[in-house]
Amino acid sequence: MTTEEEIRELKKTHKDLAKRVETIGTSHRPATLKLAKQLKLLMAEIEDVQEKGKSVWNPAVSTRIKMAKRAMELSKDSVYFERWAASEFQKGNLPEATGKRLASVARLAREGKIPAAKEEFAYFEDIIKLNDSYEKAEEDLKESGRALRREQLRVEKLLADLSELENESVDHEKVRRHGELEKDLESLRKSRSAYLHSLLSKPVADLLPELEGHSLKEHCPSFPGKEEMALLKQFFSDYPSFGAYSAAQLCECFTYSEKKLSHVCPETSRFRKIVVGNAAFFEAVRSFAQTGFLAVDGLDERTLDFYATMGESERKIVEDLRRLGKDRRSYEEEYEKSRRLAKRREELAKYSKKELEAELKEVGRLIEFLDSGDPDRKAETAEKSGLLSVFGSLFRKA
Repeated sequence: MTTEEEIRELKKTHKDLAKRVETIGTSHRPATLKLAKQLKLLMAEIEDVQEKGKSVWNPAVSTRIKMAKRAMELSKDSVYFERWAASEFQKGNLPEATGKRLASVARLAREGKIPAAKEEFAYFEDIIKLNDSYEKAEEDLKESGRALRREQLRVEKLLADLSELENESVDHEKVRRHGELEKDLESLRKSRSAYLHSLLSKPVADLLPELEGHSLKEHCPSFPGKEEMALLKQFFSDYPSFGAYSAAQLCECFTYSEKKLSHVCPETSRFRKIVVGNAAFFEAVRSFAQTGFLAVDGLDERTLDFYATMGESERKIVEDLRRLGKDRRSYEEEYEKSRRLAKRREELAKYSKKELEAELKEVGRLIEFLDSGDPDRKAETAEKSGLLSVFGSLFRKA
């Protein structure tokens, strides 16, 4: 962070440069700088054309014509520039001596007397450099102010966060109950996983009737209708070798060639129409674990009814969940709140409220000093002598 001494040096530099800039004249400075910068560009172009003319030996006629044309254009530009300078003088935007000096430089450049023009222009080169230094010093001061105000906002935000944390409280009983709830839900997730594993291990001939007992349209849009399901059951009844396959094994048959398929099913066209025609359904079935089928998160009543029939431990969990009702949401919210607050406390643990308040006071003192007009004025001393010694070490580390 910017120190008081650095601010003092910036202000002193800015003040010294401002005094030197004032010698140009406040009302005359914009026009002087604008004309000087334009003249500098014009001189550079004239010199460039002259140098190219010297370096090109026996150029082609077209090249000589182009160079001569450009030289004439620049000559006209220098005449226009003289008229511009005279116009600015007549408007009162330039002192007469400055206008004549600019016109003299333009004339020398037009006549090809570049060294003499540069020598005469050195006066304006100094003005341009002085103005650049002044603008940089002004920007440095502004940036120091912006940096201090950013620091001020940062410290204020940290203090506000610390105060907010002090006023926050958590219902630890709800957090504890949420932990117990999560253990119960994890137990149901394991039950779901075991059930799905058992389900998908079954032969498809046994799997289809069981799946009909679940409401699957929500999780499996490709679930066959009644007529389609009847055709599937009949096919697996007619071809028990296919009916003995699991859903995953059956899906592998979809890529069989006609020849390979004919060895296990003479009615290949029937297989492709009925079974392969429901490929999307069987592919979805073997991926049930990745769907919302019997998902524990967001349990609905039908899903709860299913788990209640699985076993004694699942039944008890379902009873507890139903007893909780809408309170489940409040437990979850309280848990999330406690987790969020714990994380924020960890982030803010490295800050001391007392030190932040002292830092905020010091930053305010520096901003006030920066905004004051006199660089030689000392910044207001902190209320307690110990404060500066604390921040002397603090800012040396910054």
